[in-house]
Amino acid sequence: MPCCGGVRGRTVEDVSDHPAVHALGVVLDAWRGLLGQVSAAELPLATANPGWDVATVVNHAIAVTWKFSAFASGMTDRPRTPGHDFIGDDHRAAFGQVADHAMAAWRCADLHRRCYLPFGTFTADLAAGINLFDLLGHGWDIHDATGAAFSCPPAAWEAGLDAARRVIGEHRDPRHYAPEILTPPGASPRVRLLGYLGRVPGGRTGPG
Repeated sequence: MPCCGGVRGRTVEDVSDHPAVHALGVVLDAWRGLLGQVSAAELPLATANPGWDVATVVNHAIAVTWKFSAFASGMTDRPRTPGHDFIGDDHRAAFGQVADHAMAAWRCADLHRRCYLPFGTFTADLAAGINLFDLLGHGWDIHDATGAAFSCPPAAWEAGLDAARRVIGEHRDPRHYAPEILTPPGASPRVRLLGYLGRVPGGRTGPG
């Protein structure tokens, strides 16, 4: 697979000590499976995100992933979320394109760099973590709206939870994260992350 700067592509084993980067690849693949179950007719369905339908959530996830892949590829240390429509007439192909680009970028990323965002400065691994918990939360939103299966391993949810706790504070953007929902002791990483992001982990009701 091509790499930026001629650097050898990393394997899954090479990023084993960067759990968010590793988990991001796993969740990008899970999103492919998720969107493979979502038809164009379901894109107008409402989601738990206020004012956002499924199409808006998908477009947001694509835009955020493009942003962080621009960082990973070395194009910029100050990535910003592009604001245009990515979906066009094929949401699956649009996501597949950005997922391929993101994985190629992260496989050759300089993981010692810093990512400068409007709300803080982050390590490369935590930049991947922001992309990761965004995809996990919004992937659940699409599952919640459509009933499509969204299955990720516990380690991915755990890595997302770790990143979310390090990034998301008390002042949350209600378009993305409702107030935290407390979860019972011994809850799974999935339930704990969804609760932290303000999502109901069971059923299809989602946060209010």
